[in-house]
Amino acid sequence: MKRRILHATVVVVAGLGGAYAVLAGCGDVAATSYGNPNTLDRRNLPGEGGVEALVCSPDAGRYDGGTCPSFAGDIYPYFAAQGAWRCAAAECHGGASAPPVSGQSPAACLTSLKAISVGGQPYIADGGASTLLCNLQGTCGSRMPKPPGTDPTNDELCKVQAWLNCGAPP
Repeated sequence: MKRRILHATVVVVAGLGGAYAVLAGCGDVAATSYGNPNTLDRRNLPGEGGVEALVCSPDAGRYDGGTCPSFAGDIYPYFAAQGAWRCAAAECHGGASAPPVSGQSPAACLTSLKAISVGGQPYIADGGASTLLCNLQGTCGSRMPKPPGTDPTNDELCKVQAWLNCGAPP
């Protein structure tokens, strides 16, 4: 959707008799197209919209003292039905919402996450290639998790990034 916006420049001149507004010029300015406004989600826009750049420690390949995080010990607790993100909860992907996320065990959860793709790309692939992080940040598709899950903190996102950088170990 493109629109043309009429742009006018107004100059205020102060004189002995008061201030006067003078129309100094006008012209057309092409408006930026942001697409269908009914499909925009403010949380998906960069900067003030909600998607901030992920800032992790300089040693992005490691986490917490130089060790690699594991899915079972470090990442799964967020996905579990009672975890902060609640992805495997009945009201989210552990119920009728597609795609399904198993909360039965860390191994079952990881297997279910590896079966998901976002925009044709794997959610989690062996070796760490993933759309998981961009989905948690809202930079590829709809930001996850949705309520009742809580938004991931920067530290949690850095932990996920470190886990992915380490090859997404179980």
